[in-house]
Amino acid sequence: MDERLFGKYINTMKLIIDNSNLFAGGGIQVAMSFLKDLKHLELNHEYYIIQSPNMANAIHNIDFPKNFHFYHLSENTINNKRGRIKEVINIENEVKPDCIFTVFGPSYHKSNYPKLVGFAIGHIIYPESPFFKTLSIKEKIYNKILCHIKTLCFNRNSDALVFETQDAATLYKQNKSFKKPVHVANNTLNEIFHSPKEWEKFPEDLASPCTILCVTANYAHKNLSIIPHVIDNLINKYKFHDFQFVLTLNPTELEVSEYHRKYIKFIGRVAINQLPDVYSQSNIVFMPTLLELFSATYLEAMFMKRVIVASDLGFSKDICQDSAYFCEATNPEAYADAIYKLYIQPEINLELIQKGETNLKRFGTSIDRTQKYLKITQEMSKKT
Repeated sequence: MDERLFGKYINTMKLIIDNSNLFAGGGIQVAMSFLKDLKHLELNHEYYIIQSPNMANAIHNIDFPKNFHFYHLSENTINNKRGRIKEVINIENEVKPDCIFTVFGPSYHKSNYPKLVGFAIGHIIYPESPFFKTLSIKEKIYNKILCHIKTLCFNRNSDALVFETQDAATLYKQNKSFKKPVHVANNTLNEIFHSPKEWEKFPEDLASPCTILCVTANYAHKNLSIIPHVIDNLINKYKFHDFQFVLTLNPTELEVSEYHRKYIKFIGRVAINQLPDVYSQSNIVFMPTLLELFSATYLEAMFMKRVIVASDLGFSKDICQDSAYFCEATNPEAYADAIYKLYIQPEINLELIQKGETNLKRFGTSIDRTQKYLKITQEMSKKT
């Protein structure tokens, strides 16, 4: 990294950070981490941050210095795509930035200024995922049309793309005829995990003989509908009842029977500074997802020394390497076998946890990622 980019006397940059299309999940965590890192770096740039309501709520209690300028879009504006585009364009033309960074795209409009767009849509990169076999014909057609539209927007409305993995960047450039620059900034562990003094205790007791944690938003590709079938296999095949699934969802977000509900605890969205305690109260981290580019949950589990049970798909193996117990992605019996085996053979847990600690060292810090973003935007704004 060229230290001149972050020195006291560098040319300042007017950077728009567009968070207007962030609603939930890992995108908000990445954007929060980016803003916190920018604050920590204390650079002379001027930041103009366009916020969705959910993103604004996520950082409402954080104080930022005077070179951070926030634009809060209303619920009505966010829910009207045409209105949102118009509002964002108005802000761009008012600020006249050196560069725009849409943290996660696509961006649905062409800008008059250089624009870097983050890419994190696995549906476009991995069309062979078993997730698509779960869709109806109507859903498959809708998804294909949606992916085509989003691909057009990525290609037309960005001047460069930044991916979370090299595999995704390579596949997109090859398969989508993308001729503009592509960059890779690996996802990382949220900085809160390195700051134990900021951790807070989660207000509920989650402990059980076998607590199986699933940190997730409720998207179809997360494969959460498999959980009741995993429960059935644990009970019917192993006569095992001393377990509890803990989901970071509200009860209304996942339809399960009253019978299965006895084995599931819904805790809703967890504040990031309470997440380490939630991991600490768990035994297994459950990741049956069918489609990802990256998920920080893998890294969080490794850091908190919790064993991972994961789908045996390429993205999962690429991140975890040999530090997770992999199962056939859509096979509930395989997941039940893994959970029960880890419960009765704790020595396997220890081996996987130790491998996870080693594997985690491959990934940089959030500051590394932030510096990468800044380096790219500096180059695009021709201020370097």
